[in-house]
Amino acid sequence: MDERSTVDTFIYIITNIISPIFILIAVGFVAQKKFKMDIRTLTKLNIYIFVPAVLFIKIYETEVTFKFFFQVLIYVALIQIIMYFISKVISKAFKYSRGTSKAFCNSLIFFNSGNYGLPLIDLVTKGDPVAITSQVFIMLIQNVTTNTLGVFQASSGKQNTKQSLKNILAMPSIYIIFVVTIIKLFKVQIPVLIMTPLEYVAQGFIAMALVTLGAQLSEIKMELRFRDIFVSSFTRLILSPILGALILMLMGIKGILAQALILGVSTPTAVNTALIAREFDNEPEYASQIVFVSTILSGITVSLVILLTERFLL
Repeated sequence: MDERSTVDTFIYIITNIISPIFILIAVGFVAQKKFKMDIRTLTKLNIYIFVPAVLFIKIYETEVTFKFFFQVLIYVALIQIIMYFISKVISKAFKYSRGTSKAFCNSLIFFNSGNYGLPLIDLVTKGDPVAITSQVFIMLIQNVTTNTLGVFQASSGKQNTKQSLKNILAMPSIYIIFVVTIIKLFKVQIPVLIMTPLEYVAQGFIAMALVTLGAQLSEIKMELRFRDIFVSSFTRLILSPILGALILMLMGIKGILAQALILGVSTPTAVNTALIAREFDNEPEYASQIVFVSTILSGITVSLVILLTERFLL
């Protein structure tokens, strides 16, 4: 990759991925200032309607082998497990409270594989089906872990273990995965009457999630916890792709799939971490700030990862 193409890629990411994200966040920010919307209601719409619709559509429409899915699953699981233990070490070193520790952990484990990762992979790999499919699987795995471990982490910040487990079982995405798996297993054709509204809802997820984030950001205290936020952002944006590259070497994965997987774990903290933090009232301002700052900084870090993967993996 020459210097010119590197600059073009960086400009493309800023103008076609980062800028649209911040426009939607700004819409939510301004709308909340003007209309004073019920943020908890917006959050519930995301968690209980929009995310399940996206999950159903992606699982239903994706066709790949079990071996391919297993490779992606192991890769993402290893990243999340390592990040979990790193979060524990850092939380102990900085003497975080229970609630802050849970929010910090979620910020490292869950990355923006959907509304950031998918268009990013499509841009870099020119729509390569292997790369796109791997990112879809990363998104699916992230949805499962977000709605289980993520919910448990957020709700257990202020609730006991029993109540946190109840919160997990209340998440509709768990049941959606089971239902759509059965549907695919028995090759059931979903009628247009059902698929059309599901697709409409799924298409609205990105806008709804980012507008909700903007509304959250409009109500946070502007006393940014710089140290805590930048520790999270550095670990998520710098350490995660480095770990991802090491894991790929151990697994022997190369080529376009390797590039897609590294880029997938190089994305900023997931919007969903702010949503569930708000839903369970566990450091919602802190979680929202991490999403905001890590997304801004990712324009630079992701461009660097693209450059390195183009030169050393392809």
